[in-house]
Amino acid sequence: MKDLKLLIVEGNTKEENSNFIQAGCCPQSENFSQHIRIYEPNSEMDVVEPCNDDDCISKVISSLKKYNGIILTGSTLRINENCKSVRKQIEFVKKCLEHRNYFFAACWGLQVTVTAAGGKCRVAPNGAHTGIAQNIELTEAGKKHKLYYSKPQKFTAPAFNFDEVEIPPKNSVLLASDTINKFGAIHFTAGNSEIWGLQYHPEIPYSYMIKLLKHRKKRLLDAKTFKNEEEINQHIDLITKEESTTNDISRTLELKNWLGYLKTKING
Repeated sequence: MKDLKLLIVEGNTKEENSNFIQAGCCPQSENFSQHIRIYEPNSEMDVVEPCNDDDCISKVISSLKKYNGIILTGSTLRINENCKSVRKQIEFVKKCLEHRNYFFAACWGLQVTVTAAGGKCRVAPNGAHTGIAQNIELTEAGKKHKLYYSKPQKFTAPAFNFDEVEIPPKNSVLLASDTINKFGAIHFTAGNSEIWGLQYHPEIPYSYMIKLLKHRKKRLLDAKTFKNEEEINQHIDLITKEESTTNDISRTLELKNWLGYLKTKING
């Protein structure tokens, strides 16, 4: 059987990844790499950083045919910011969509792919996910989709996002929702590619989210995401409790299922 060749697209700038490291966390691309090694230890993985590499498009696009799948990570970038880093990521994904490929797009990855495919994102009017998304519920289409094979109809997942999909690409199928984000997961095609997109992070442990919350306390208070430090601490306690009852295999099933789907595509 052939082993997978994967391209992981890092969503953050070098500066923001330095902040993650200060919080005791690794870059988003490394989160994916660690989990892929568990499920497909013989996979070949390359990481590309569109925010940090001005020659990224020209260097990578010519070699896209060698990859079986593309993973788009999370990011602290905001999709409607008119800055160079956001524009570079959107342009990079547009070029990737022109080639036949399979995408796993998490959080920012979903937003940037939706935007590149002609959809629209916005600041989430129902608020933010800060470390956790509760009561995500599968639609009828989601229950039948390979992304959610063996997944419960309702579940909780790590999540950290202030923005959301407002208008998905025209051919999108809604797979999951929660009370904050209607488009919790969607399946769509764009250009010559197929995208499985999620507005949460099956690849990130809750312990990672707890570290981020502690590191970002001041930022979250300044933004009035939480009223006070006590409220943040209560929220961290909630996530800590969820972590103690969460099975890592169940949490990461979406990524496992996507990898399995790719294996069927390359091996028949």
